[in-house]
Amino acid sequence: MKFNQDIFAVIVLYKTKLSDSKTFLSLTRSLIVNNSKLDLLVYDNSPEYNVECKFEYPEWNITYMPDINNGGVSKAYNIGTDIATKDKKKWIIIFDQDTTFPENTISVYTQAIIDYPHCKLFSPIMLIANNKIISPCKFKFMRGISLNDIKPGYNTLSNLSVINCGMCIDINSFKKNGGYNERIKLDFSDHDFIKRLKHVVTKEFVVLDLKVYHELSTANKNSFKSDLIRFDYYLSGSRNMSASFIERFLLKINGLFRATKLCFKHKNISFGKYFLNHLFKKAAKGEII
Repeated sequence: MKFNQDIFAVIVLYKTKLSDSKTFLSLTRSLIVNNSKLDLLVYDNSPEYNVECKFEYPEWNITYMPDINNGGVSKAYNIGTDIATKDKKKWIIIFDQDTTFPENTISVYTQAIIDYPHCKLFSPIMLIANNKIISPCKFKFMRGISLNDIKPGYNTLSNLSVINCGMCIDINSFKKNGGYNERIKLDFSDHDFIKRLKHVVTKEFVVLDLKVYHELSTANKNSFKSDLIRFDYYLSGSRNMSASFIERFLLKINGLFRATKLCFKHKNISFGKYFLNHLFKKAAKGEII
């Protein structure tokens, strides 16, 4: 079994068993097909789901880290990079829990690293159920806009952004970029990271010839409570996103539109109240709103 000693992987879980994660199951299958093994950090924001598991998988060398305080994906990716650095890894690949990867995934990553020796960032093509591309995406007016098509190979981040799951990042570039902003626990964590990366490190990245399928949480009919919690993450992420005066204005407009949509969806004005509280919190701190 080949051990990919230069690569470290991180999977973040929330209220999901590792053995039920579509990401983990599909990646395990890829490792089996490629007769490979990887080091993996399982960062668990819901420890009650996995705390008694033994994680005995021959394809993985697993480090399990429960976070009872739900520190978010940014903290998980930063901790993963710290571990990878200590282990003298060169690359980190970050994952969520609900994306399906094809069997050739591991070979595509390893070959791309060889074929593009000067590249610092690789990204798969991520689609949702209707085959709409959600990553890479255009990033205009402080929001992601899906692409009709994108070709594998060299691309520029000038007008594009990339979603977290599947990103393969050079460790030194990750650290040069200051890592992930841990004040952004979920929404905007990826766009904030990419926004800084293209100014601090490079605008160039490689789109992998690899299509992965993501289960988008907003595509499902979520409960009022789960949508309210997710909206709170959205507002918190927008509040901590690195942005100019105009960009912050656009974030507020996007937040207002989302709040209005959710109010109509659930026939409940709580989302509007959350949005107003978000504005007043910033005003109370003396921040520009």
